[in-house]
Amino acid sequence: MQNFLLATIALSAHHAWAVEIDLSNVTSINAAAKTAVEHVLAIYGVGNQSVSIPGIFPDPYYWWEGGLAWDSMVRYWALTGDDTYNDLVHEALLWQTGDDFDYMPPNQTKTLGNDDQSTWALAAMTAAEYGFPSPPDVTWVQLAQNVFDTQIARWDAETCGGGLRWQIFTFNTGYNYKNSISNGNLVQLAARLALYTGNMTNSDWAQKAVEWSQDLGLISEQGQVFDGSSTNTNCSTLNHLQWTSGATYLSGAVYAANLDRLTSADTWQSLVRTLVAGSDVFTSNDILYEVSCEPSHNCNVDQLAFKAILVRALANARDLTFDHQITASHNESTPISTNGSAVASGSLHDSINAILRTSARAAAASCSGGADGTTCGSMWTDATWDGSNGLGQELSALEVFLANLPAKVLMNANSTTGSPTTSGNGTATTGENGSSTSGSAVINTNDAVVNGKGSTLALVCGLGMAVALLL
Repeated sequence: MQNFLLATIALSAHHAWAVEIDLSNVTSINAAAKTAVEHVLAIYGVGNQSVSIPGIFPDPYYWWEGGLAWDSMVRYWALTGDDTYNDLVHEALLWQTGDDFDYMPPNQTKTLGNDDQSTWALAAMTAAEYGFPSPPDVTWVQLAQNVFDTQIARWDAETCGGGLRWQIFTFNTGYNYKNSISNGNLVQLAARLALYTGNMTNSDWAQKAVEWSQDLGLISEQGQVFDGSSTNTNCSTLNHLQWTSGATYLSGAVYAANLDRLTSADTWQSLVRTLVAGSDVFTSNDILYEVSCEPSHNCNVDQLAFKAILVRALANARDLTFDHQITASHNESTPISTNGSAVASGSLHDSINAILRTSARAAAASCSGGADGTTCGSMWTDATWDGSNGLGQELSALEVFLANLPAKVLMNANSTTGSPTTSGNGTATTGENGSSTSGSAVINTNDAVVNGKGSTLALVCGLGMAVALLL
């Protein structure tokens, strides 16, 4: 299977200088995304027959970044419709599941952390939500649930009042550290499982993990997310470094806010607004950057990939939250809230959309390096290639390009099996204001479409991701 994939997938040669992107044209965005994908797969080893173990990227990349990459690749397929690489992605996601189908492969024991394991589980959730072709012996959501079950069994109430440790095994450096990305990933995984399956046990854990994080101070009242704290001091002091990877809490809050929507609660939606405000530290003139290492030019390999996590989270917040205009149908534009009363139209949507669009242009400008002139750099604020290259740089650029594509429908446990679809005829184009038009339906970014009848909850992701609660 592996040799067949490597023999049949050829990466295109580029002769352009810099990635060009027109955010009003889906074809242009797709092309930019494909260029980043080809660089990702070249690093993986496709085209030079160097892939030795499916799913794993070569040194210097740690195992977790493979999970991040395959998550992006599923999203690439879903949002562009390009299925060229699906067999490779399918193989990678399954090869690393481990003997117990919980993303704990024996070859990763020496360095396996809770954040690593959950990153792969989040990729499996993306595959489930988008209807990625299912494996023969286990479903994508079962893989994610298995990881969730192993992680809540590790919840450590004996130190710091709870929380997950960074590392799983006592012999690993970092076992005595409780960090935001491990606990934030748990919040996100729990919320997505709850929304997909309807199992409120998952929802309860999302609430438990986020409240612990707030009580400890990992999430500040202003929405800042700090790195972590040591069990050696019973978490009495915090490491106040801020990383874009902490935005995994934001994605979790967004999915959980859609559970609130079913009950007209506002707890999670309020947290979404707070976390978005706290993410301002990562923007400069609406361009995203890694505040703790980019100014000093000392980001390590892991940190170079973190912006991909923030981009996904901001796109989720823009597209799945409700302090914005909610249109009742294609022909109605009167702002309404979930209970039918008037609400103001969308500062949250507008500000996030500006960041994602400005950052996409800046990222494209940074993708002007290497022999082919399209290798992506890390510092988008430079407006040109900064001389760096690698997997994290390509994944971050890929995610910000994908964040500007039209909507696709997410599936849940009650969805009809098959590939996800868009409303309309699928020939969507995006306008400079962030709207997308597809067939007979118009979906504005961050708009929830309320039709007034039925009983189905449909989630729509991508540019114009919306929630349709059919009452």
